[in-house]
Amino acid sequence: MLKKAIWPAVLCVCFSAALSAAAPQSVAQGVLDRLFATNGNYQFKKPKLAISTKNNKGGAVYEPWRNTIYLDQQTYDICRSFGPDSLSALAFILGHELVHAYQAELKTGHGSSNFLAYTQNYGSDVRLEKSADIQGLFNAQLSGYQAIKVMPEVIEAVYNAYGLAGKALPGYPSLSERKASTAEVLTIAQNLLDIFTSSNYLAVIGKYQLAITGYEHILQYYQGIELYNNLGVANVLLAQQYWNPPTDKFIYPLEVDWYTKIAQAISRGEQSLDPALEPFRLDCLEKAAKNFRTAIRLNPGYLPAHTNLVSTLNLMGKPVEALKYAELHLLKPISGKKRYRGPKHDLEMAEIAVGITYALYPGGMRKKEAETLFQRLTGSEYVASALYARQNLNSLRHTQSENVLADLTLPDAFRQTLAAMQLPRTSNLERQPLDENSTVFFAKKRERESAAYVFSNDRGANEVTFLRFQNRHLKGAPILSGTQDLSAVAYRNLLAARDGFYLHAKADHAIIKVDSKGGVLEMVKYVVH
Repeated sequence: MLKKAIWPAVLCVCFSAALSAAAPQSVAQGVLDRLFATNGNYQFKKPKLAISTKNNKGGAVYEPWRNTIYLDQQTYDICRSFGPDSLSALAFILGHELVHAYQAELKTGHGSSNFLAYTQNYGSDVRLEKSADIQGLFNAQLSGYQAIKVMPEVIEAVYNAYGLAGKALPGYPSLSERKASTAEVLTIAQNLLDIFTSSNYLAVIGKYQLAITGYEHILQYYQGIELYNNLGVANVLLAQQYWNPPTDKFIYPLEVDWYTKIAQAISRGEQSLDPALEPFRLDCLEKAAKNFRTAIRLNPGYLPAHTNLVSTLNLMGKPVEALKYAELHLLKPISGKKRYRGPKHDLEMAEIAVGITYALYPGGMRKKEAETLFQRLTGSEYVASALYARQNLNSLRHTQSENVLADLTLPDAFRQTLAAMQLPRTSNLERQPLDENSTVFFAKKRERESAAYVFSNDRGANEVTFLRFQNRHLKGAPILSGTQDLSAVAYRNLLAARDGFYLHAKADHAIIKVDSKGGVLEMVKYVVH
């Protein structure tokens, strides 16, 4: 759910296209389909969509007994009036009603929702409506729509069109009340997006426990597949701090949903895991497997979670079980009749997971298959796939790989840009607790072209500060190629993502977000206090 568009910060693709002259039904259906796919909760049947030309549905309404969202033609036309932001406006309204389809209270109570009314002849209330606004906004943003940007104007335009502005009617919040609610919703939704983004950054620099706290906080508001996936990845990476050479010598295609794969802590070259550390490592891996299985239950077609689960089983020392699972859930999407239609990069990450499974299979019975697979993928057009395949081929041929972080040297142009990025003062920012015991706090400071995110403890001391910067001068510039000859340990500074990867340049205190072809998308500077 938290998807993937997460972002403005996390999203690769943003939709600014306007509603076309195509039939309202087909356009609105396309938006709803994308929202449903991003939400990823396939345990519920997708609601049907109908356009009401009678304009008697209060803007939009979800009727559970028909499992149908009705959208007034008038509301559709209002959205269309937003020009370049029209799809985002429509995504906010449909996203709001889609959340109602998931709300357990609504389903058991069999009451309709209504975009304008809170209580008039309906089973909804202010709490549910706010929840629908928050989760609907979040889902729309993850889907690539700029819903946060247009929400206030959409609310006002709909109220004016339906003659509710300046009126006090039973069951309908006044426009001023709805605006106040909107301000609160926008604050919460933007905070969730910022926490999601910065939790990904925490995973990149090795602050896995803080990342887990961030993801778990978001789950209180939004239960999406990418959250469970990223939470699982963070637990795997936390487990890999306790280095187990027989399995951890390979570079696993663990993927976050910008979206994660990096490093482990320093090892002294032991040949096996210290038995005293094994219970903690296993506990982290079991938590990870549980999170991946939850994501898969929500959406059985979510390939990264299947890939990550196979990697987790291998790290648990269960390659036979991993192969059985891979044969059912990875090999079919890779080469079966029902071939996966998502990004090719996802398929190659799945293949790498299968290759590692072959490599770890008892008795070396599948080693040749692993070698053939890795050799083929070294020629991939996708940088992360080619790099991972090359290093795993080296590991298969017994090239030593220690669990030590080796720095990746950034080109001078990037280092100069990073040096010019100045972290702002953060001493007086409002802090928000992220956990039940109020031991971890989050704060942020937004400026025109940058954003600072701060994680602190219960003593008020900062632990990590990030400065996120959209660099227009270096955006898209290549920083890493698939044919680059990296040392084995340098790979521990790469963290795979669905459409690319994160690169951790520790010496420069920087995180570089890179697309699948090696072009820079974003630069982040950080300080560990």
